[in-house]
Amino acid sequence: MFKTNLLFLCLSFSTVLSFSQDKPNVILIMVDDMNDWVGAFGGNRQAITPNMDAFAKKSMVFKNAYCSAPLCNPSRTSILTGYNPSTTGVYGNTEHFRDKKGLENTITLPQYFNQNGYTTAAAGKIFHSPRGPSKKPRPKSDPGSFEMEHKGGLGSTYPKDEERFQHGLDFSFYKDGSHMKRSFDWKGVEVENEETSDWKSADYCVKFLEEDHNKPFFLACGIFRPHLPWYAPQKYFDLYNVDNITLPEVIANDLDDVGSIASNSVQKKLHKQLVEKKKWKEAVRAYLANLSYADACVGHLIDAFENSKYKQNTIVVLMGDHGWHLGEKEHWTKQTLWEEAAKTPLLIYNPNTSAKGISTKIVSLIDVYPTLLDLCDLPQKEDLDGKSIAQLLANPDTNWDEIALTSKGNGTHSLRDQNYRYTIYPNGFEELYDHRIDPMEWNNIANSISQKEVLIKFRKELQHILK
Repeated sequence: MFKTNLLFLCLSFSTVLSFSQDKPNVILIMVDDMNDWVGAFGGNRQAITPNMDAFAKKSMVFKNAYCSAPLCNPSRTSILTGYNPSTTGVYGNTEHFRDKKGLENTITLPQYFNQNGYTTAAAGKIFHSPRGPSKKPRPKSDPGSFEMEHKGGLGSTYPKDEERFQHGLDFSFYKDGSHMKRSFDWKGVEVENEETSDWKSADYCVKFLEEDHNKPFFLACGIFRPHLPWYAPQKYFDLYNVDNITLPEVIANDLDDVGSIASNSVQKKLHKQLVEKKKWKEAVRAYLANLSYADACVGHLIDAFENSKYKQNTIVVLMGDHGWHLGEKEHWTKQTLWEEAAKTPLLIYNPNTSAKGISTKIVSLIDVYPTLLDLCDLPQKEDLDGKSIAQLLANPDTNWDEIALTSKGNGTHSLRDQNYRYTIYPNGFEELYDHRIDPMEWNNIANSISQKEVLIKFRKELQHILK
């Protein structure tokens, strides 16, 4: 009996060692509201993001990665469940996917890894905390998706109340309780990195990497900045001279050809104030400063990873959850189906291959779930809406003709392929932009007779995806 038990223990221990050596670890880093202004992605040449840029040189950079929804909750729900918003029915920030019929027992990305032998841990904002009325108590994120979770705050230290909202903007045109009215603000704060919540989230993950783990792990770190309000340590504001800030490129009458639904959703009154009060450069500087602060937090974790015992067997995914407008099309924040809100950085570091460089193929954040299963040699989950992009890691020039779907609501969808963006609204209004000659999406050519076949193709493709 003793020999049998001893044999069982030896075999079990051997299996654990073998499993931990054979299966790669995963670190998922998600940065809130991060558009493609990160230096390595080329969206803004003034951005100072040395840590992400350095890590990008060791990784595969996906320069054309798109979110499934241009808003926190539906985007993160899509990434972490592997389902499109049209599948979950989650389009806004007041919903939780487990409230939806048939999705109560959804196996999220970290849960799937846990079911396949992984330790799971998280810090910061990974799942979104739903707001608004509900028949059920609202969870903080998604209890049960991670075995261990750091429950600290988000973002960075706030200034004193009397130092807030010194920009002189008038938000009276917003309804009471508007998110913008409460949070559209910026200021540098005299505080050290180590005292801020985002740094503490990264530091929780740093300490996790300093521990011994006898199983492979799935570790997620959410960095809240550059989400509003734009409060960050003063030293990051000092990196940028406001007088030298280059503003986004815009044209007059850009909204004349976008239709009533899109035009009415744009923050035109806010943009007009920022221009008239000469605060546009200040706001852009504030976003850049908060992006640099986020980069420092990411760098804290990346440095620890580079110096850890797990470096040779850990896959790292660094991504945003969606993009952000800073005056393009007279809009601020997210919640559009244009390029600025739909595109976000995605890079994947895989130590088990020599994969690094740049891929310009069209991919979606919804592809992260099946890709990680593929890279970690876990059983594929057949009901996922995304597609593994592992083959692009092996060869970024491989044949690839996938289309990325971004949805804002039921009947409000956008498709992006290598050449075009096609968008349709509930009233039937369509937009079509040729990115080969119009990367800023200034000229809607949906009414052009020469584009008839292109429109027919996109209409059929959208019906196929949403069926």
